[in-house]
Amino acid sequence: MLEWESVARGLLAADAVLKEATVEVLALRPVTPGRFIALFSGSVEAVREALGAGAAAARDELRDSLFLAQPHPDLVRVLRGRKAEPVRESVGIIETTSLCAALLAADGAAKCAAVRLLEIRLGMGLGGNAFVTLAGAQSDVEAAVDSGTRLARERGYHRHSVVIPNPDQRLRQAFEDPVNPFSEFVSG
Repeated sequence: MLEWESVARGLLAADAVLKEATVEVLALRPVTPGRFIALFSGSVEAVREALGAGAAAARDELRDSLFLAQPHPDLVRVLRGRKAEPVRESVGIIETTSLCAALLAADGAAKCAAVRLLEIRLGMGLGGNAFVTLAGAQSDVEAAVDSGTRLARERGYHRHSVVIPNPDQRLRQAFEDPVNPFSEFVSG
């Protein structure tokens, strides 16, 4: 994933991404507040080449970038807005000021403990921020949130993290069936 501060420069750089290597486009779009993202997948080498071309094409406007060689399987499912299983345990939330940092936090959290990713919200309706929600046993959620938070902090884009033990049933329903305006823009 690449995240640029300018829509125009992001489009220019996205063109470089697509011309450099054969990658599957998951999302090419502007996000608030006037940023542009390119989210794509493919072979390790193709993604690495495309990422390099996109970063070089608009380096002065590049806000953040992320390369995940083996992302957690739930990442794309959740980005595409697929419904999660019912929430019966604790819920954790990691909020970031970078979309790339949110994906990194989600990946790290999901790989750290036995949790289910519920939602990854990227920029839309959030003023350019992002957040991840996940569920599981309280000790697993705490470990996952700690791991994801550490990764976001290391990048300098962590905003807030919380763990909600045994959320109210009405809040659980919001986690189980999130209204994610970003999911309609992810292919597949």
